Amino acid sequence: MKRFFILFLCAVLCLNASAESKKAKSFVVNTEKLGKEVMGYAGTTPVEIYVVDGKIDKIVALPNAETPSFFQRVKESSIFTALTGKTVKEASEVKLDAVSGATFSSKAVIENIRLGLKEAAKKAK
Repeated sequence: MKRFFILFLCAVLCLNASAESKKAKSFVVNTEKLGKEVMGYAGTTPVEIYVVDGKIDKIVALPNAETPSFFQRVKESSIFTALTGKTVKEASEVKLDAVSGATFSSKAVIENIRLGLKEAAKKAK
């Protein structure tokens, strides 16, 4: 009986540790506060960075005041997809290029992503 109890306790602790490990690897970083000083052409350009199992799942633009037609160029560029599937560390090493014709907006988005990745690196530890 004592042996069964010890095995049961070990199993519960291992499952709990595994669940805690997975929780720590999946999170979302929102740059609304992190990038409040980062300005595009018409204001801030916050993003959310979704990290699942330690890798970038997606990056999503949040509502902003940028000119819609210019910001659409940014959304259609590779800025939001270039880091998908990379670890936070790998993503931090990628150099993203600004979008011609939407330079202010794209540079602001890139800076928000950079700030978000710094925060994600802290959470991924």
